[in-house]
Amino acid sequence: MSIDPEVIPPYSNAGSNAVRSIPRWLVYGAIGLGVLITVGILKALFPLIVMGLLLGFIWRQVQTN
Repeated sequence: MSIDPEVIPPYSNAGSNAVRSIPRWLVYGAIGLGVLITVGILKALFPLIVMGLLLGFIWRQVQTN
């Protein structure tokens, strides 16, 4: 049940406690999708970071000897 904007005057705060029109499952779904995307990006970047650190370590060992 939505509030008719013509019934409540603009200076009243009666509409501030109105029911949200976004379903709760949509909010949870968006949060879950964001977590999955973040985990996917981290899974893709983690091996590259480790490989770069390993190559940097090898390069330092080559330069010192």
